[in-house]
Amino acid sequence: MATNKLSSTSYLVIGSGRVARHIGHYFHLLNLKHKSWDRSQDPHALKKLIHESSHVLLAISDNAIEGFFRLHLAGLEKTVVHFSGAHNFDVMIAAHPLMTFGPDLYDLEFYKKIHFTMTGASLNEALPGLTNPSSVLPAEQKALYHAYCVLGGNFTTLLLAKMLEGFAEMKIPSEAAKLYIEKVVGNTFAEPGKALTGPLVRKDIETVNANLQALDSDSTAEIYKAFLKTYWPEYPRK
Repeated sequence: MATNKLSSTSYLVIGSGRVARHIGHYFHLLNLKHKSWDRSQDPHALKKLIHESSHVLLAISDNAIEGFFRLHLAGLEKTVVHFSGAHNFDVMIAAHPLMTFGPDLYDLEFYKKIHFTMTGASLNEALPGLTNPSSVLPAEQKALYHAYCVLGGNFTTLLLAKMLEGFAEMKIPSEAAKLYIEKVVGNTFAEPGKALTGPLVRKDIETVNANLQALDSDSTAEIYKAFLKTYWPEYPRK
């Protein structure tokens, strides 16, 4: 990256949620020039902050991105970046961080490893000063890409949380579950096509029936049945 390009870059991070907090903290750790604004602050200061910035980053909810752009940024010579994984807007650059952001901030070395999925421009153009790994995704593939993110990330979180809740009631330590899940994930990355174990692979009708009977009064029984329908369509339903 050219030094003069970075020296002329001034970021404005819009938003107060987790993505905004983590991005702002990452910039702080990198000593990148940035300011922030959210709806709790003086609305009259926003125009001045935008004027002073070369790059405006919209770390706000997906359904607010287009409206905010039209109201505050349309027609201005600014590089505008949003972080939505599912949506694309031709007038803006998309830089989706392939990461989950919790309440606790991360360290610099971890932030540097986060992969950005770009649409509309390169990472260097969108976020000067970042050296993260990145890839380019066509706009028409964004919805499917984000669906995969939800399947692998969000839905996994829901399932793990349910497992931990049930184990806690049975006095099974979370450390035991952690070791199990870490190995599941490790095996899956090592050999995705061969990592699945359990009654679906064995075609174990008796075990599946027992599982469904145990879950009968729990809403997650429908999740179990959905996986059966997808991965064992021949399962003889009652």
